[in-house]
Amino acid sequence: MIYTLTLNPSVDHYVFVSSPVRGATNRAERSFCVPGGKGVNVSVALGRLGIGSTAVLLCGGGAGRMLTDGLDREGVTYEIIKTKAETRINTKIADGGVITEINAPGGPVTHEENAELLKKLGGLCPDDTVVLSGSAAPGTDVVAVLNAIRASGARLIADTSGEALSACIKAAPYLIKPNRAELCALAGRGVEDDEIPLLLEKLVSGGVGAVLLSDGERGAYLCGADGCRFLPVKDAGMTAVNATGAGDSMIAGYIYGEQNGTDPLACAVSAGSATAYSEGIFDKETFDLVLGLYNE
Repeated sequence: MIYTLTLNPSVDHYVFVSSPVRGATNRAERSFCVPGGKGVNVSVALGRLGIGSTAVLLCGGGAGRMLTDGLDREGVTYEIIKTKAETRINTKIADGGVITEINAPGGPVTHEENAELLKKLGGLCPDDTVVLSGSAAPGTDVVAVLNAIRASGARLIADTSGEALSACIKAAPYLIKPNRAELCALAGRGVEDDEIPLLLEKLVSGGVGAVLLSDGERGAYLCGADGCRFLPVKDAGMTAVNATGAGDSMIAGYIYGEQNGTDPLACAVSAGSATAYSEGIFDKETFDLVLGLYNE
C-alpha cells in the first residue's frame, strides 16, 4: 500500500485576477478551491495515473471538511487525524501565467493528536511505501514520525525541506526529492551545475537510496547506486501556467515508472511538466503526450 503523509494540509483557493492593483479593490474573473498540501497532491497525481493510495492527514474545522470533500470528489482514499486547529487556507493569485502564493502557517498540533498519528503509523508494514511531503504544522513531532516509519520497515519517500529534510536523510530513505534551492541549503552554499552529481552521489553514499532532484524548467537529476544522470524538459508546444504541484507530480510519475517498467526519471519529468501545463494536477492525456516525447 502507498500512503501519503501530509502533516500540514490545506485548502488551496485559486483566484484569477488580471493585473491586480495593490491597495485597491480587485475583482476576480473566477476562483475555485482544491484540496492542497504536498502529500495530498501526490495522492491526487497517483490517482490520475491509475494508482491507488491512502492520504493520511491532520485536519480540522470547516476548512478540514472542505478538504475531505475535495478528496471525495477526486476519489482519493484518506484517513484523518482530527485536530482542534482549523485547517489552513492558502491563497493562489493567478495573473496570466504568474501565480503569487500566500501560504498560511497552519495551526498547532497537540500532544494527543501526535499520539493518534503515531498510533496510526504503527499499522505500517515492510511492504508499504510512505510518501512524506511538505511542511509540518507547529508542534508536530517529526522525529517520532520518522522513527515510527523506520521501525515499521516501510519504504520512505521524502519531499520536505530544512530540518525535516535533514532528519529524513538520517532515516535512510528509499528516495528523497529536493529541488535545487533545497540542495543548496543542505550544502550551505550556492551550487554550480557541475557540482550537482557529486553532491547527489554523496547523499547516496551516506545512506539515501536515491535522489530525484528537480531543477525547474531545466529538468531533473536521478542519482542512485547505479550512477547519476540528467534529463532535460522537452518542449511539448504548450504554455506553462502553474508550477504548484509540479514537484509532487514528479513523485507520482516516479512511482508510476517503477510500477510499469518505464524509465522513472522520464515519467517523473513528464508528470511535473504535465502539471506545469495545467491549472491543477495534470490529467492522464497530458502526461501521456509529454511522456511520448521521450519515446520518440
